[in-house]
Amino acid sequence: MSKLPNQGGAMKALQVFVPETPVPPMVEHSLLQELSVLVGQEMLNDFDVAKVVELGVDTGMLERLVDAGLSRGELEFVIPPRTLSHRIKKGQTLNTEESERGVRVAKLLLLAEDLFGDKDAAAQWLRKPLHRFEGKSPLDMAHTEPGARLVEQLIAQANEGYAA
Repeated sequence: MSKLPNQGGAMKALQVFVPETPVPPMVEHSLLQELSVLVGQEMLNDFDVAKVVELGVDTGMLERLVDAGLSRGELEFVIPPRTLSHRIKKGQTLNTEESERGVRVAKLLLLAEDLFGDKDAAAQWLRKPLHRFEGKSPLDMAHTEPGARLVEQLIAQANEGYAA
């Protein structure tokens, strides 16, 4: 509680409302629904996304990303093929880092699909080298979290009518 002066000069307590429910999700609800399908686990808000990533995503997410238009080669930065094969044979999930990279790519793919209205156009755009990224593609930029944020900013700007 902080104190503010009242009209008589005495201090009056200011009550701050702190909601008991979690903070509203930063990610749009429909995007979360689509992300849940690609990841293979229901996620209702950003906290759920963080929990799913921390616990590890099922390896089937990578096959769903391939079905959505990305190639296995483009997804090798998420997890090397040999490691993926080992995880599948052992029935293991992706580790936290691999899960984070996979969810990062899935989210960018969905944002691009929303922008272009077509999954093939989205996948093609993600592969396209862009001057803005010094000749790197949005998919190349997605290899790091800061790079992915730049791609998200570009998509948001394009959605707002700025030139991409």
